[in-house]
Amino acid sequence: MWWVLLIGLMVMPAAAQPPVKNIIWVIGDGLGPELMGFLMQGARVGALAQYPAKTTALEQLLQDGTQGMFFNHTHGSIVTDSAAAATQMATGAWSLPDRIGVDDEGRSVPTLLELARKQGKAIGVVTDSYVTDATPAGFTAHVLSRRQKAEIARQQVALAPEVLLGGGKTYFSAGENKNLLAKARKQGYQTVYNKKSLAAIHAGPVLGLFADKNLPMAVEMHNYPNVPTLAEMTQKALEILAQDPDGFILVVEAGKIDWAAHANDAGGTLAELNVLDETLSLVRTYADSHPDTLVYLNADHDTGLGAFVYQVLNKERAARKTEQGEVLYDGKTYYGSFDTYALLQKQRRCLYYLEEELKKLPPEKLTPSLVQKRLRAALGYPVDITAFDNLQDVPGIFKQLNTQYGLAWATQTHSSAMLLGVAYGAHQELFKGVYHNTEILPRLKTALGWSEEIHDN
Repeated sequence: MWWVLLIGLMVMPAAAQPPVKNIIWVIGDGLGPELMGFLMQGARVGALAQYPAKTTALEQLLQDGTQGMFFNHTHGSIVTDSAAAATQMATGAWSLPDRIGVDDEGRSVPTLLELARKQGKAIGVVTDSYVTDATPAGFTAHVLSRRQKAEIARQQVALAPEVLLGGGKTYFSAGENKNLLAKARKQGYQTVYNKKSLAAIHAGPVLGLFADKNLPMAVEMHNYPNVPTLAEMTQKALEILAQDPDGFILVVEAGKIDWAAHANDAGGTLAELNVLDETLSLVRTYADSHPDTLVYLNADHDTGLGAFVYQVLNKERAARKTEQGEVLYDGKTYYGSFDTYALLQKQRRCLYYLEEELKKLPPEKLTPSLVQKRLRAALGYPVDITAFDNLQDVPGIFKQLNTQYGLAWATQTHSSAMLLGVAYGAHQELFKGVYHNTEILPRLKTALGWSEEIHDN
């Protein structure tokens, strides 16, 4: 009977389902679970303007996709860096911090993109960092250190993905690589350096380098109208890669979540999370219209461990909070305000850059009025620092600013926190449960219908 067939299809095991044709792998660099919650909570209760329905694309993906949690430790260390994390994810092999595309014994291991190329699929990498940075490099190169950026650039040109978009022009045009862009064009690459030129491209291969090094931080993109956004680069990548009848693998990195979180810059981090969410909305829409596509979202590691916390205030701060009409309990306990999200959304500059500028000023110029003026310009709203301790301690100023928000950061480095992996689309059920980042590639191979014997040679 027809209903028996329908039930059979609903319970069909993954191995019996048709293989996926396309994979879109989105990596939020530094995107720990607490930052996922930070964004989703902002949409739900923080009245963030770009989420009128109070729901992010990230939350929709979590609701409709399959979730799992994974560890990311390396062969010899509990905490990882982006190089080892990318290498382990891209190759399925155990590695060590700083290494790119090689295992813990220094041997080159085939990456997902190299395996896909052997299968005839189109491949692409998009990042809003620079294309020779650790995460994109982990999928496209094999070197003993992530610092070998010139060699990574040469290997990327040799691999020749149909799409390679991000920053990093310096590494393709200076020093030992001064002729690398000419070589890339000779082998068929179209090279583009701004948003308008990228929009005019309709077929690959294309190498887009939109900054000398990293692309601008999201809070500062308003100053760079000629630089494409991560979503715009991803849209172009999909347009080009979808032309291959054998399908494609696209790796997309939202790379500067990590950078903002390293700086414990809450407004900057929120802006980078918004960039990720815009891109997730785009790739989900693509997957919905192409049912042979699997989207996988994860982080390489957690950065910062930032979250709102309640504070027990002294009498002076409690009085000032009361005067501002913010919520207090027992006259001294501050549990935070939803209005904080609206303030963070106004930020106009990366606070790390401002901090570095202030550090360079001689003490006699580092006056309270100057610091307050510069902070107001960066944050996009008036800020009162008159009660801050020791304005000569520049890092301390920014720590006290976070305290004023009710935000606490555990670290300015990476943590060993477990991470969420979210799969959406065909074969999403393969990514439930608890696993390690070296197990991601085998699960993708299963979804693609690849055999180990054919593809690991």
